[in-house]
Amino acid sequence: MLLPPMVAAQTAVHFQAKATVSGPKVTLADIAAITPAGQEATRIGLLPVASAPAPGKTKELSTVSVISALRNRPEVAGVDWQGSPTIVVERAGQTIGQAELQAMIEGFLVENSAKLPKAEVRLTGMRAPETLTLPAGRLSWQVTPSRPGIIGSTSFNVALLVDGKPASTCVVRGRLEAIAEVATATTTLHRGDALTEADIVMERQDIGAIDHPFFSSDELLGMQVARMVTPGTVLRRDHIVLPPVIKDGEMVRLLAQRGPMQLFTNGLARGDGRLGETIAVKNIASNRIVHGRVDGPGVVTVEF
Repeated sequence: MLLPPMVAAQTAVHFQAKATVSGPKVTLADIAAITPAGQEATRIGLLPVASAPAPGKTKELSTVSVISALRNRPEVAGVDWQGSPTIVVERAGQTIGQAELQAMIEGFLVENSAKLPKAEVRLTGMRAPETLTLPAGRLSWQVTPSRPGIIGSTSFNVALLVDGKPASTCVVRGRLEAIAEVATATTTLHRGDALTEADIVMERQDIGAIDHPFFSSDELLGMQVARMVTPGTVLRRDHIVLPPVIKDGEMVRLLAQRGPMQLFTNGLARGDGRLGETIAVKNIASNRIVHGRVDGPGVVTVEF
């Protein structure tokens, strides 16, 4: 006795009234239940039907429009279309607020603390978007300050990534405070003054806009002032110069050299000289003025 041939069950697509997606595309399986389950249902379910709304937003799809868009696909020939006439599609998202953005920047400052001065660094007066809505997924970020040295930055660019892919960027503005104990002038200092303990006091100051301050008075003792400084000024590197190692009128050892050949004689300095500077020296032996490089206390080198 022959058995009648098996008749395959008709594929049915039952549209749902509401659906939630996470990616940028909407597939048939996102908005409908497809029966019977199996390879055919899986293959049909992967068909794209629309672009998804923006993260956190919704859009309405018409069932008629979806069916019309798929009418030329052989995979859906003979499908029984059922269910809701419209589908409200919501795209899942995550919201980032100002508190999260500030935490990202504070974390960046902690991670880069080795590059920062010995100071309490914090961002004040922050101005940033109230909220940012991003796609759902694993969030990461990259913070870039407006100044490579971080201190003095007035804004930070925050690049937001979801699952390792760029999702959004925003600029966070504010004032970067850096409170530290730094060397400050106690009195008016004039060019050429040699600094003493009485000229310096260590005070807590905001050095966010100050380049190269001194964090110890010991670095300054005996140094000379390069230009006038008023009381209360935070002392910076450009305020200070090394004291001369040769004084005007001092007897020096004049070293004349050419390749491996070296000759020594005595000379009389005709000006103050710091390491590496070129000064005039009177050669005692020849009574001539020569110019040489200060290479140490009492030593001037002349090339010949």
